[in-house]
Amino acid sequence: MMPIANTTAIILAGGQSSRMGEDKGLMNLNGQPMIQYIIDTVKLVASNIIIIANDKAYEQFGFQVYEDLVKEKGPLAGIVTGLSASKTELNWIISCDAPYVSKDLLLDLMNNLNEFDAVVPKKEEKIHPLIGTYKRSVLPVFKEALALNHLKIMTVISQLHVLFMNANNFDVLTFKNLNSKKDL
Repeated sequence: MMPIANTTAIILAGGQSSRMGEDKGLMNLNGQPMIQYIIDTVKLVASNIIIIANDKAYEQFGFQVYEDLVKEKGPLAGIVTGLSASKTELNWIISCDAPYVSKDLLLDLMNNLNEFDAVVPKKEEKIHPLIGTYKRSVLPVFKEALALNHLKIMTVISQLHVLFMNANNFDVLTFKNLNSKKDL
């Protein structure tokens, strides 16, 4: 399968990793950095890949790395930075601590974007806004929230035309976030 033309995968790796104690995306998971799993998956679907990280060590993966435009404002700042850096209207946003995200999920999210501003998976009753597709045209909504210090992603996306896609057919592991060393 060829990657989908004019799409960008934005990998968020700029977090403080306070629970992990070290940079999550660079942590070793079964012999390779956690972010490598996500890179290997998104390479199958996205024609462009960018990494949002405040650590130059991410340059080793061979993709453009952008530092947060606004520091210490969490994933919202990463989304603003990623959408600002993206050259495409169609984007995946994926947190680096979700190494088991699947190509099939990513394709389903993109295939459902159509008239929506964003498509976010919903597994049982849990919504996963950091594994989703977002149009670049929503950037002003995210920028305004950041300027107002409204940092909760769910609050921001509630202002968008969002499809909360039923993802119950995907394995629970697909959505597993690795937030602490015991999760490894």
